[in-house]
Amino acid sequence: MIARLVGLCGAAVLFLAAPLAAQKAGTIELGFFGRYTNFDQTLQVADGGGAGGRLGIFVARNLELEGDASYSSLPREGGIGGHLSAVPIHARLLYNFPVGEHSALLLGGGWTHNEYGKSYKAKDDGFGGLAGLRLGMGGTVSIRLDITADYMSSPAVDTIFTGVDNWNYGVQAGLSLLTGQGPRDSDRDGITDEFDRCPNTPRGAVVDSNGCPDSDGDGVFDLTDQCANTPAGDRVDARGCSLPKDADGDGVVDSADRCPNTPAGDAVDANGCSLPKDADGDGVVDSADRCPNTPRGTAVDANGCPIPQDSDNDGVNDDRDRCPGTPAGIQVDAVGCQILFQEQQTRLILEGVNFALNKADLTEGSRAILLSVAQSLVANPDIRVEVAGHTDITGSRALNARLSQARAESVVRFLTQNGVSADRLTARGYGPDKPVATNNTAEGRAQNRRVELTRQN
Repeated sequence: MIARLVGLCGAAVLFLAAPLAAQKAGTIELGFFGRYTNFDQTLQVADGGGAGGRLGIFVARNLELEGDASYSSLPREGGIGGHLSAVPIHARLLYNFPVGEHSALLLGGGWTHNEYGKSYKAKDDGFGGLAGLRLGMGGTVSIRLDITADYMSSPAVDTIFTGVDNWNYGVQAGLSLLTGQGPRDSDRDGITDEFDRCPNTPRGAVVDSNGCPDSDGDGVFDLTDQCANTPAGDRVDARGCSLPKDADGDGVVDSADRCPNTPAGDAVDANGCSLPKDADGDGVVDSADRCPNTPRGTAVDANGCPIPQDSDNDGVNDDRDRCPGTPAGIQVDAVGCQILFQEQQTRLILEGVNFALNKADLTEGSRAILLSVAQSLVANPDIRVEVAGHTDITGSRALNARLSQARAESVVRFLTQNGVSADRLTARGYGPDKPVATNNTAEGRAQNRRVELTRQN
């Protein structure tokens, strides 16, 4: 029965097909249909027909929110006797896929609710899907042919098929009226009448955004096109005639191009010939560049090779500098590291190495100075040193002894954290015992608060 109904409806829609009105946002669909339902065998209800109606609204172009309901009164099977009324109700989201000018394929799904009555009252909920075909009959009328499948995963406790999942299948065929579609397109060229500057375009003609024919597709209306058969792809002037060609796209027209096959992307001169290349962008053309792969932004000499850099301005170029970032004014050796001990010199006062008041915490400025010392010691692994802490006479001698020892150990800890082997360093606090200036003045006491390095070998 289902196959016969599908076949008859299919033949009818093919015979009656006419241009299908576009489904735009705001379009409302009203329809009625006949329905044949194949009930799940667990329901013990005979398959049969009924009728129903639908109401839908297009929320976007071709996208419709639809609801439908139908009614069937069918005999019971399995020796039960009597009749059962069935009212399937659907709410679904449906997409209309346009197929040519006359039809659209429909696919959608959503919620399903069944109401059963007469000899037994029951209801259940589930979900289902729809696949269908819409064919235009001219104007706003269309034929709908749908196939539905409804799945009831958890039937209600009081139903006749308690606890049994079931599937119901249906075929629907009917008519629909599409209303409220908005602006008209009388000549069906895709441009609504209010914007169509050529409202009587022949059916099938190619039109531009104004609805006017442009037979050669050059962007100039046929009515004003003085070169009506411009080859496809040609650039044209206001008359629709081809502009001079530039086959290699270098900005020089073919008639003036002395190098007609310039590679894409090459910069050219007025004759269309490639300018000298500079692949690494260092300002030296490739033919004269002795260092063709210089990193971008690197300063180069006349040969295109990097100019040696001395980032810390210590007189040693970066490529040889083993101690980068040496503070300004520090005397360095051949590899850019601070010279800690001059010839015959075994003692160095670390100027600028200071601590928080009455603490052994290094100040931020002290760390930069000690980092240079650490780099120098790492670069000269044969040197062993004593780190000596000294104080002035302010405070008790015991306190100053502890503070000077803690400060010497703080310096040693910083040096080891920056790569110096601990077995090369000795920390010792001398308190106020070895002043280098008088303790009677503030200036003298400041000189006495110091850290010294003493070479041990």
